[in-house]
Amino acid sequence: MKRLTILLIVGVGMLFLSGCVAKSTPTSVPQEAQVTTTQAATSVPTQPVAVEPAKNTCLDCHTDKQRLIDTTAPEEESAEEESEGVG
Repeated sequence: MKRLTILLIVGVGMLFLSGCVAKSTPTSVPQEAQVTTTQAATSVPTQPVAVEPAKNTCLDCHTDKQRLIDTTAPEEESAEEESEGVG
């Protein structure tokens, strides 16, 4: 049991320390590959997309006074028995 605990602590410690390792530098992409991908991306014609306006249901609900009154939770009666007595 003691051996398992020590191995677990060492394993967790190694896991935490592995996060401190310096990240490797990314390899550079050849210049020709960068040019071709840029040209391919710009040559595709784009079509305008109709964006549907987002509904703000929070604002709709909270500005409707009658809806707020209808959906409120009823107040619970407080238990006075707990606060009574000596002590």
